[in-house]
Amino acid sequence: MTLALTGHGVARGIAIGRCHIVVRSELDIGEYSIAPDQVDREIRRYREAVEAARDQLRELAGRMDQNVTASASEILQTHILMLEDSTIRSNTEDHIRNQLCNAEWALQTQLEAVLLEFRSLEDEYIRTRGEDIMQVVRLVQGKLAAEETAHLEGVPDRLADTLVIATDLTPSELSTLHERGVAGIVTEHGGPNSHAAILASSLGVPAVLGVRQAQGLLREGEELILDGGKGLVYASPDRIIRRHYQEVQAETRRFREALELIRERPAVSLDGEAISLQANAERENEFREAVRAGARGVGLYRTEFLYLHGAPPDEAAQLAEYRAAVKALAGLPLTIRTLDLGGDKMPGIGALAEPLRNANPALGLRAIRLSLRETPHFKVQLRAILRAGAEGPVRCLVPMVTNGEEVAKVRSLLAEAQAELRREGLDHDADMSLGAMIEVPAAALALDDLARHLDFISVGTNDLLQYALAADRIDEQVAHLYELHHPGVVRLLHAIFRDAARLGMPASVCGEAAGDRRYTRLLLALGLRDFSMYPGRLLEVKQVILNTDIARATAALTRWLNETDGHPQTLLEALDASQA
Repeated sequence: MTLALTGHGVARGIAIGRCHIVVRSELDIGEYSIAPDQVDREIRRYREAVEAARDQLRELAGRMDQNVTASASEILQTHILMLEDSTIRSNTEDHIRNQLCNAEWALQTQLEAVLLEFRSLEDEYIRTRGEDIMQVVRLVQGKLAAEETAHLEGVPDRLADTLVIATDLTPSELSTLHERGVAGIVTEHGGPNSHAAILASSLGVPAVLGVRQAQGLLREGEELILDGGKGLVYASPDRIIRRHYQEVQAETRRFREALELIRERPAVSLDGEAISLQANAERENEFREAVRAGARGVGLYRTEFLYLHGAPPDEAAQLAEYRAAVKALAGLPLTIRTLDLGGDKMPGIGALAEPLRNANPALGLRAIRLSLRETPHFKVQLRAILRAGAEGPVRCLVPMVTNGEEVAKVRSLLAEAQAELRREGLDHDADMSLGAMIEVPAAALALDDLARHLDFISVGTNDLLQYALAADRIDEQVAHLYELHHPGVVRLLHAIFRDAARLGMPASVCGEAAGDRRYTRLLLALGLRDFSMYPGRLLEVKQVILNTDIARATAALTRWLNETDGHPQTLLEALDASQA
């Protein structure tokens, strides 16, 4: 008899294979006293455990840098930063000294205090980051007890056609399973915005998280089918279900093969409009993938990763990264976004960490607001961007602009940096294009004011939707409200592209929506002609463009917007019907 379980589908894909249940061996964290003359030895033992944990994560992150998207390795880098957090380290060592207790118990005491603080916070995203701290502490405690591999004990080295079932998985454990070729994963805990979800999606591992009592309901060795898109797990599937998903797998393979056939084709619609497809990237492998996928440049080069490893990077370090990106693109344009810390991108330590600690990170001191407050750090970044502009076509993009005054200040700082570089005799771009991310609804409705200071705009749909819909995009309880085809959002985007065209200002979209093929026709009908997305999604979007008559889609959108007695069809259905 088939058993169907549901959870959060966090990484698309179909996995068919045998069930393997892994049970976490809980560490026995006991408390015992030490003599005063044993304190230094105990602190040394703790520091060695931290260093061993750090080495393990660094080694794993280094391997991942060459093979996966930047977001995956950044998760491990976040855990490394937590290991280096001076507060936990000093408090643990003080507890050892003052209470004369063992390192495991001192660390456990600090963990409980930190988790209590996190659970009291109102922000859901920040609360969930307490799970990361717990995982990092468990890793160090495992090193102290020499039991760090207990959770994956008994897991085969080769996991092809195997679906792993666990209570939860740390990023390092999930990375190890991926290296062993796991077909799919199911966990009892975790949601769509957990690091396990982000990492599974980045690694391309089909995954369903939050399947309650999965370990008790599933049996070792039984056949499972996992649908990572719909969040379904079938145990002992019957012949009809098995055949259906085998056909889905075959259809997916055919779809991927068809995409390869259009890799070299230009992105031109059925009615002859050429569309620019660029990539979002920040690491070497992503630049290579972007070029291979036929991207016409990088429309969003995120620079936050440079600031998540402690002290802000100096000019030479940033310039080296930017020059490498310019070189990798071999003449294709590069748009460098200035520092976008804050919100869901928080440094663990360093000079920029403290200003970002506020009650509402999404609406507080972040992005350009932080940069204009921390002007010396910002000037360093602008100088590095300008110098990289001497090596190839580079544009500067400023995130989360609210008003023209902010852009005017950036213009002034750019001019100051250019004057300094001239005096120092350093090559730089003396006429660099400056753009703004349109993410704040007020800025979206005030393009006439912003246009006086800008050369181009890029719409960040992730934050724009969050603010327009008053729905936290990482809160699963309101995730159903977060949709691009909401009539109010459609009208807001329509106004942005209409005003940009009237002002003669180039406009692109670099948010998640640009790489979501469900919305490609909508964005084309709204007037978008310049997309920027993760390289892996470029061919899927191109396929939709090649099969779209934009004039027909635009007419369908106009009819839909002008309807006064309700919408008999959803907008996306109307756009698809227009192509028949």
